Amino acid sequence: MKKITFLLFSALISFGISAQDMVLTGAFDGPLPGGLPKAVEIYVINDIADLSTYGFGSANNGGGTDGIEFVMSGSATAGSYLYIGTEDIEFLNYFGIPPTFVSGAASINGDDALELFDNVVDTGGGVFTGNVIDTFGDINLSGTGQPWEYLDGWAYRNDNTGPDGVTFVLASWTFSGINANDNETSNSTAATPWPLGTYVRALSVSDNDLNGFSMYPNPTSTGVVTIQTKNNQPLQVAVFDVLGKKVIAKQLTNNTLNVSSLKAGIYLVQVTDNKSTTTKKLIIK
Repeated sequence: MKKITFLLFSALISFGISAQDMVLTGAFDGPLPGGLPKAVEIYVINDIADLSTYGFGSANNGGGTDGIEFVMSGSATAGSYLYIGTEDIEFLNYFGIPPTFVSGAASINGDDALELFDNVVDTGGGVFTGNVIDTFGDINLSGTGQPWEYLDGWAYRNDNTGPDGVTFVLASWTFSGINANDNETSNSTAATPWPLGTYVRALSVSDNDLNGFSMYPNPTSTGVVTIQTKNNQPLQVAVFDVLGKKVIAKQLTNNTLNVSSLKAGIYLVQVTDNKSTTTKKLIIK
């Protein structure tokens, strides 16, 4: 599953985002029997050839860090999402996709903090060390009654924020509210669905130079959107759903994109004008 985003180091500085390779983007406390599914989403910023140098841990009930409880494996490409679940059956049933990894480290209960690590080293005896590169919640405080509580609900990182190192930044997150997942059986039919796979990173300098870019109406319920730039050139447009599937690909010559074939939901629209490319979130009602 891949989302198309373009990054330059200078843009990261201008947006105040540190140059790490991944970032925590979501936590989910499920409504199915046993509190399933449990889910953690991680967004990959840059290509990673060896994920075994990255780890994850959950700090339960305000008891402080539990350190690195799970070490990743394999590789990952920029713009992809990694999902950690406690099991795969109910995860697949609820979200329609399997988790990337299965680990008990994702046993979170809506009041637990999360930590993401890099430079992970195996020191022997099942003990790992590493550096904290991102944090969700206060590891020394139970989330019960706190603004970041997500009991039977979810938390999702706001676009163009993070990673935040060892300091949790509440303003970088959006929350469903507690019990928002109660009685739901599928994310696709939920009244307040977890917006998995929708986190967007900062655009590159060339993206920002895509002169006069605009897309409207957004949200749309009319079946069409207008996409404009100041350059009088045809636009290459690709639309992706939240699973990373390309659902529209076409060249625009009249600035009007027909989206009437798409179901209500959140999409990513990639627009290329000559050599400049930008990606914007589109909501269809």
